[in-house]
Amino acid sequence: MAIQFSRVISTQPQANDPMFSVRSIELRGFGERASPLVVVDDFRVRGRPFGPHPHAGFSAVTYVFEDSQGSLRSRDSLGGDYVVGSGGLVWTHAGSGMLHEETSADTERELHGLQFFVNLSSRNKSTTPRVSALQGKDVPEWSSEAGDRVRVVVGTFQGVSSRLVPVEPFGLLDVYLQREIAFDLEDGHNAIVYVLGGDVVVRADGREQKVAGGHVLALHGGGRVTFGSDQRAHFLVLSGAEIHEPVVAHGPFIMNDRSQVDAAFARYRSGEMGHLRPRTD
Repeated sequence: MAIQFSRVISTQPQANDPMFSVRSIELRGFGERASPLVVVDDFRVRGRPFGPHPHAGFSAVTYVFEDSQGSLRSRDSLGGDYVVGSGGLVWTHAGSGMLHEETSADTERELHGLQFFVNLSSRNKSTTPRVSALQGKDVPEWSSEAGDRVRVVVGTFQGVSSRLVPVEPFGLLDVYLQREIAFDLEDGHNAIVYVLGGDVVVRADGREQKVAGGHVLALHGGGRVTFGSDQRAHFLVLSGAEIHEPVVAHGPFIMNDRSQVDAAFARYRSGEMGHLRPRTD
């Protein structure tokens, strides 16, 4: 199946102040080609702006960029309390429902991260919640003689695999490109290419598209994709299987229909999603 290219879109500022700034990828511009992603936000934060909140029907993921001065603290109603530094990730598989709280662990240092929501297919929306944390030092890397470096945060690249395995297949590659790399997109999968710095030329099936820093391209189909640059570039590739099911998102829940959303709210109100222990700091 040939690789299909979307139009290139720019990230959009949603909040911008000294304590909290966000640039969002408006996934609606990609239509079904964004699936299974529902939200992607590049954020910078100081302090502790977010209180406990529930999730159900999807996975909430936070990746801490390598340039982050601060660390992420993630607490959840399963009893987990994780601190993840630069280059690390917390993957919260909410499934049937749970509570969590994610804040900056270092209130005086800026936390720079990517938060994204990965939809779950109907067979996994009611599965048991679980949380996985990965420290930056435990993220495997691939590199080339030309100086290209790929952090395999989730998934597999060129025979290098992350030890974090989600319930449904997904890939997150953090790429520092010096010259060129090749990426194989599986049939029926989508990929979001988010360029943070430099310019990247994306090539597949005789077509090419230049993507500048702060811009995003979606890919769909199956086959070999190459990423090239004549200068150092930094970009992410987020990829997963497209889910061909209705999506009803309301507040912190992502389901297939309104009755499932209502049921999730009922579980939350009755305490079935658990409780967070009070902070001790």
